[in-house]
Amino acid sequence: MDQAARQMSLAVSLQRSIFILLMLVTVFMLYISFPNVKFNINLISGSDSHWIRYPSPKVYSTMQLAGQKTDWIHKLVQFGYLNHSFSPEERSEGTMLMNMIEWPRPRISKVPLLKSSDPSRVHFVILDSGKTFYVGDQMQVMLRMFDFEGNPKQYGGDYLQARIHTPELKAGSAGTVIDNQNGFYYINFTLLWPGRVKVSVTLVHPSEGVQVLHRLREERPDRVNFKSAFKFRSISETTVCNLYLSPTKPLCNFTDLRTGEPWFCYKPAKLPCTSRINHAKGVYIKGLLNGDEINLFRRGSNLKQPILPNSLGYITVKPSPHAVGVSKECVRGMPLLSPSGYYYKDLWNPITCNIRRFETSEKITGCLRGKKVYLFGDSTIRQWFEYLTMFVPGISVTEVFPAGTNFGAKSGRAAKPVMDCGEFRSRTTGKQGPRETGYRDRGSVGSRRPADSP
Repeated sequence: MDQAARQMSLAVSLQRSIFILLMLVTVFMLYISFPNVKFNINLISGSDSHWIRYPSPKVYSTMQLAGQKTDWIHKLVQFGYLNHSFSPEERSEGTMLMNMIEWPRPRISKVPLLKSSDPSRVHFVILDSGKTFYVGDQMQVMLRMFDFEGNPKQYGGDYLQARIHTPELKAGSAGTVIDNQNGFYYINFTLLWPGRVKVSVTLVHPSEGVQVLHRLREERPDRVNFKSAFKFRSISETTVCNLYLSPTKPLCNFTDLRTGEPWFCYKPAKLPCTSRINHAKGVYIKGLLNGDEINLFRRGSNLKQPILPNSLGYITVKPSPHAVGVSKECVRGMPLLSPSGYYYKDLWNPITCNIRRFETSEKITGCLRGKKVYLFGDSTIRQWFEYLTMFVPGISVTEVFPAGTNFGAKSGRAAKPVMDCGEFRSRTTGKQGPRETGYRDRGSVGSRRPADSP
């Protein structure tokens, strides 16, 4: 009897063990299959089924996050930048510059035109417009962005510019735009002169257009190219140049070995790289917009369009009952405020200091006596150079690099490319002693008149 009971107990235990083993195997199979389970999220809509797979959550380490903050360094190296190591100051400056150009974007990658910003449906309001304003007071303007269907937008990122101005006084100042990231924008102004002050607000780009520009900046850094001419005896060739070129053809490497700044040109078919004689801006590559993106850059619709006031677009500012002014002179290194200054009677006035005035050529001559001045920049600096040589008698222009100069590499080092306007230096000799002014144009970036004070 005892033996029969033991056999029955053994059989039950064996069955239980097999059952537990099968359960464990089943659970294990479900566990390894779970990440591949697909969920249908469109069964209710009645449209075609689209299956998605939910990824596992990502865990970021401290090192990964630190690396994300220095992506700009990796991009420089990727584009041919030779300097792999940067000082803490350079890293800080690079991160600051990248943060400055960072811009909020829509929550989805592609927004239909009808859902994008429509400036014709937007009106700004001057807050507390009924109160009495004095010079030195703050004024605030508010607006809410709407789309082309008349719906209020729920996100920000629109590129707005705003200013206050009094045309008859030739006075003007910029405003500071505050993006609330919910469709509401506030613009702060400092009232800096008395009289009737008008408010102007402009939508430069809708947030959806900014998103397209960001894509082009990341995907097509070569969308603006340059060109160089190569010449030797009777043979002349012109090729495309840029910071980064696809290595589909042999390249001429004109990278600055001292700074690591990259510069490449496609190698001429018949000439060596050392035969390069000049450098100039090339063309803007067209046809880079996808689908309806072109509609986000329409003049008269959403490109540099004015935003009108809800009622009156101006206020009257009274003189301040308190003394207003600054006594210290401007020096380099002073902190910048927003706004940093304003125009009044067509003269620039910093807010925090007094700028020196050079109304006559004699004052300029007195300041430059015994000094060398080198102007390095774009076409705006070229205007300064031309203004200086025109306004001050006796300054003559001498071309340092005459036409046909070879800008190629020498002694194993690459020469820095010089733009189409070349490098000039003017030298004068007279009663005041010798002085030089130099200028190098790095390309035509924009055209603005010189400011009122050197």
